Amino acid sequence: MNKIIRRPTYSVCICNYNMADTLERALTSVASQLDEDYEILVVDDGSTDDSVEVAKRVASGFPFIRFIELPRDRERKLGETRNISVREANGEYVILHVDADDVWEPFIKDFVSVFHRLESCMGRDVLLSGQQINIGKRDFLLEHGPYRNTGRLEDRDLWSRLAAIDSYIPLDHRVFRTRLSRPQKLVFWKSVRSLWDRLLYDFRSGADSTVYIMENLQGIVGSRSKPSSLKNRLFRAFFVIPAYLVSKFQEDLTPPEAMNSANAFADYRERTRGTYGEIMSRNGCDPSLAFLSAEARSVFQ
Repeated sequence: MNKIIRRPTYSVCICNYNMADTLERALTSVASQLDEDYEILVVDDGSTDDSVEVAKRVASGFPFIRFIELPRDRERKLGETRNISVREANGEYVILHVDADDVWEPFIKDFVSVFHRLESCMGRDVLLSGQQINIGKRDFLLEHGPYRNTGRLEDRDLWSRLAAIDSYIPLDHRVFRTRLSRPQKLVFWKSVRSLWDRLLYDFRSGADSTVYIMENLQGIVGSRSKPSSLKNRLFRAFFVIPAYLVSKFQEDLTPPEAMNSANAFADYRERTRGTYGEIMSRNGCDPSLAFLSAEARSVFQ
C-alpha cells in the first residue's frame, strides 16, 4: 500500500546565504515549535560557507524541513530568492521574513491563529505584516506580488502594491524574535551592501535624481531631518552617482498609482495599523484574545 503523504497547510519560507554561523540556532528555534501542519522551506542562494551541511544536519532531526540549493547568480537578488521560496512552497499559506539569523520565541502558531481571525473578520485575502513576520495565502501573493528583484526593501515594495488594493494589514505586537550577533566583519559588509541596495532602490522606484543626488552629497555635513552616522553619510555621498548610473540599466520599480507620492504608503500604514483588538474593533469584530493562552495574549494584546 502506498503511503499517503500529507501536504502541509503552512510553509515557513527561509532564505539563506552564508549564514552557517546562525542557521542551526535559527532553524531549531522555529522547528521545535511546529508540527505536521507546517513545513520549513530553506532556499540557499549559493552559499560558499557550511550552510548546506548545517541545514542538512538540522533537517535530519525534523522531517518537515526541506532544503533547496540554488547555484549562485549575482543577477538574482533577495526579492527573486523570496519568490522562489513562495513558488516552491507546498503550503496553502506562506510565512515570510523569518530570517536565518533570528531566534524565535514559541509564538509562531499563535501568530497564525491571530491571522486567521483577522482574515475571517475582513472576508478577503490579506497579507498580515507583524513584527518581522508575515503571513498570507501563497496563491494570492503570487498573483498580486510577487516580490521584485531587488536586494533591499523588497518587502516594502510588495507591501505598497498590496496596500494599493487594500490588502496589506500591519499588526502591532511585541517582537518575539531575537537577532543573533555575527562577526563584526560580516556585519560591516552587510551594512555596506544594504546602503548600496537602498541607493539603487530609491533611484529605481522613481526618486527625483537631481534632488536625491544633491541631498546625499550635502549629507556629508549632516542632516537634521534624516540623522545618520558620518560613515553612512560619507558612503552615500561617495556612491550616490555610481548607483544612479547603474540604476539606469536596471528595471524600473514604478509604484502603483495609489502609492506614487512620497507619503502615500506611510499614510496608509498609519491609518490601518493597530493591535489585534484595535483592528478587529475597527472592522466590527470581536476583539477578544481569549482563544490564546495567557502568555500569548501578552504578546498580541
